[in-house]
Amino acid sequence: MSKHYWTNWSGSVQCTPGRYVLPKSTEEVAAIIRDAAREGKTVRPVGSGHSFTELAKTNDVMISLDHLKGLMEVDTRTREAHAWAGTKLWKLNDVLERYGLSMENLGDINRQSIGGAIGTGTHGTGLTFGSLSTQVIGLTLVTASGEALECSAEQEPEVFKAALVSLGTLGVITDVRLRLVPAYRLSYVRKKGEFEETLEKADAYAHANRNFEFYLFPHTDTVQLKFLNETDAAPMRHTMRKWYTDTLLENTAFGVISRRCRSKPSRCPAMSKLAARHLTECEEIDSGHRLLSTKRSVKFNEMEYALPAEHGAEAMRELKAWIEKQGIAVHFPIEFRYVKGDDIPLSPCYGRDSVCISLHMFQGMPYQDYFDGGERIFRRYDGRPHWGKLHSLKAKELAKLYPEWDKFKSVRKRLDPKGVFLNSYLKALLGM
Repeated sequence: MSKHYWTNWSGSVQCTPGRYVLPKSTEEVAAIIRDAAREGKTVRPVGSGHSFTELAKTNDVMISLDHLKGLMEVDTRTREAHAWAGTKLWKLNDVLERYGLSMENLGDINRQSIGGAIGTGTHGTGLTFGSLSTQVIGLTLVTASGEALECSAEQEPEVFKAALVSLGTLGVITDVRLRLVPAYRLSYVRKKGEFEETLEKADAYAHANRNFEFYLFPHTDTVQLKFLNETDAAPMRHTMRKWYTDTLLENTAFGVISRRCRSKPSRCPAMSKLAARHLTECEEIDSGHRLLSTKRSVKFNEMEYALPAEHGAEAMRELKAWIEKQGIAVHFPIEFRYVKGDDIPLSPCYGRDSVCISLHMFQGMPYQDYFDGGERIFRRYDGRPHWGKLHSLKAKELAKLYPEWDKFKSVRKRLDPKGVFLNSYLKALLGM
């Protein structure tokens, strides 16, 4: 164990833990937690660092999941898999494909660890799909006492439900059991569209397609629409075209545009219009997990709110009008996705089908005014913030948004009465 400088993916959070540890077993995790608790130290788990908030920040003990990785067991008959919580999503699905299995849905980025993804409520898009947490059927949680609790709907059901989105505040999740589906192939169609027409048809698109989302280019009326549907057709991979669009345009060229905007923010409207003009349309057929997630080498900071689905279009119109009226210096596209409601206490989609709207700002560019303005709009529509993305809410506001807020806090208090898993950010977030 040694001191280790840590930063998240975007560089928005940095810290130097007193101890940075990489356990290789549940027993090692338990021993580390017991030692920390005995010394009066706090413990924060960390996966791939793809959260933008200070969830993992600590000066005490940071437990990295990077050595708790790999597939432990696969049952092709029941379509279940048992995996270490530090396993990266992209790697897991590559391996599952060899067994003819797959996770039913994935998020836009697949570089996260399983533990981190479920801890923050990571999700993809699709009206029939909940967050990744809804695919979990069991997990092992190491609590503040060093006890390894086996949790599922049948065993420790209250703890299990709370742990499905728990921000690492109940303990350290060391392994998970996943409900899977037969491996599937998707047809991916990307089109260029017009903002108002897209909003008018968005709900119909969401009902008619397995996965649907769109991106609005700020200061324009141009959107990029993405449709994905299952197919039995043979793979259709346009290697050179994919490299041109995904690597050259969406990452390399967009990176150049972003750096120009950072050096002179007044360029943002013109650069957004330039990017919109060069949007390409394409169709591709490949394994589902390869098409659901995309490569993101241009780094950014992000805020996202989940709104009741029926308010998504209205909020998006208001957001667009506000950006244009205020002349907000932003060129990053705004993402609009659908997520099925669930019954997980701290899930932003608790009790309601939702539209998730994501705001992005290029790394190193000021984002506070943009995110604050977006947040004011989203809150008027009863929005709930994504736990891993930037927002300003604290316990007083959050308690009003989550019907089972007090129930979750009761479970947390029972498992961790001395606050071993709380840093200063989480204390303010939870009102501890």
